[in-house]
Amino acid sequence: MTAVLDQAYTLKGKVALVTGADESLGRAIAIQLAQRGASVAVIFSQGEHAANEVVAAIEKAGSRAVAMKADVAKVTEVARLFDDTVKHLGRLDIIVSNPAATDVFKAEGEVSEEDFDRVFNLNTRAQFFIAQLGYKHLQENGRIILTSSIAPPKAGAGFHALHVGSKAAVEGFTRSFALDCGPKRVTVNAISPGTTKTDPNDKNAWHYSSSATATQSVSSISPLRTVAAPQDVGKVVAFLSHSDSEWINGQIIPTCGALS
Repeated sequence: MTAVLDQAYTLKGKVALVTGADESLGRAIAIQLAQRGASVAVIFSQGEHAANEVVAAIEKAGSRAVAMKADVAKVTEVARLFDDTVKHLGRLDIIVSNPAATDVFKAEGEVSEEDFDRVFNLNTRAQFFIAQLGYKHLQENGRIILTSSIAPPKAGAGFHALHVGSKAAVEGFTRSFALDCGPKRVTVNAISPGTTKTDPNDKNAWHYSSSATATQSVSSISPLRTVAAPQDVGKVVAFLSHSDSEWINGQIIPTCGALS
């Protein structure tokens, strides 16, 4: 029998890039990775102050971090992010794509061309090019983790056509990229969160009820009788980032407490 490992899921020596790391879910993912020893490139689009707070939290945990601003809907800026991450942190092992176009909930007939382009540019197009360009920089045995949703398989709420469609495409990317990235032993998976106690979800709760009422409603139908916190999803990402997950590949991982 081998000795018990003190840190079974250490990511010490690894470098991760997390997009949307200035907001709830991305912030929690970045911190969970850092707490396991990874250095983290904290990518943000608007929240510079929030991103700097994430960097401070990571450094307090004993890991290295750098905050970088980018519009991930622009391919040139995505390419720059990977170059700058390697420049500042020395390598790249883990990519977590965490876009957040979650504020367009309209009936099918009310969706404008501008609405469509904005949601698909961020939720779909950006994730494709983050995976494509990031793969070129990844070390052997690297990890690409995209973000889907529990919505595509069930479409259980109205006014979600854009959200469902944009995330369904990501699930196709995940399965196809897993085949394409095999030569470097890079795995590609997607997390599929359900209702999570995040800032965007709180902002959008008015579509259904108040934030508190929406949380209570989801908790009542959850087998676990609660709503996930961002760090709960972050822990799943941390596991997928570790070498013990190497035979999980091309999968859509529900992180919803059996609500899918």
